[in-house]
Amino acid sequence: MINYYELVKNNPDYFKQFSCKDLLFLNYDCPVKEKKLAKWSEHHYIYYVLSGKKTLHTLDGSVTLTTGSIALVKKGACIIEQFYEEPFCIVVFIMPDSFILSFLKDYAPGEKAAANSTSQIIPVSDDVMIRAFYQSIIPYFVSTEQPPEEILELKFKELLLHILHNPENAELKNFFLSLRDQVDSPIQEIMEKNYAYNLGIGDYARMTNRSVSSFKRDFQTLYKTTPGRWIMDKKLALAKRRLVESGESIASVAFESGFENTAHFSRLFKQKTGITPMEYRKKTVVQLLSAV
Repeated sequence: MINYYELVKNNPDYFKQFSCKDLLFLNYDCPVKEKKLAKWSEHHYIYYVLSGKKTLHTLDGSVTLTTGSIALVKKGACIIEQFYEEPFCIVVFIMPDSFILSFLKDYAPGEKAAANSTSQIIPVSDDVMIRAFYQSIIPYFVSTEQPPEEILELKFKELLLHILHNPENAELKNFFLSLRDQVDSPIQEIMEKNYAYNLGIGDYARMTNRSVSSFKRDFQTLYKTTPGRWIMDKKLALAKRRLVESGESIASVAFESGFENTAHFSRLFKQKTGITPMEYRKKTVVQLLSAV
């Protein structure tokens, strides 16, 4: 599975980018050939779509981004569906929890979250000021000079100020404010939103700002089982639902339920149920039809 942050950070020749600390903002066209691919990020990021179209599928549902769309994608995983009518060109701001918390300390010291958003993707309301802000970013990508880190950090803060001062972005503001009330990222929220992807224990640990050992210990305390066993049970339950409720191929069910490949999925499925995924689909559909 693609680690979005590492992919971008380690390929500056392909992704036109500027970085400061753990912050990145970049502008790129996306000539990806795969119709669907899975990616994850250990940091939150804000998309601004300059042109094109792309759909992000999460366990919450699907969000389609088109020209002019702005959205915050929380750290975690999603499946990207590509469209090829025109190049998908975006400006992306990637930011860790630590930057958001530092920003809130300076610019919203006394504010409290009214409610925490549980959505994995939060749309951002567009306005004249935000459009003007993004137009001010474009010259950085055509210049041959690297802007100073101080200016880059100010640009991140400017973006957040524009967004959070718009009352229509209350959901995003409440999400940011809720981060301040958490010592560590909550394991339950990360797991419930991201179990259906081909991620490792170390990936989940990074998303919750923990070491692997701390993550395993805290997970055991919360769920009374191991992460590996819990994840596998959740993936299999999701795959069973998709086998019955959708007309997807076995390969598609395996991919969208987070299994490494179709063979791996079929082998584990039979170990757990005693029958193959196709046999399970046929048997369960017959049972449902008989009950009608």
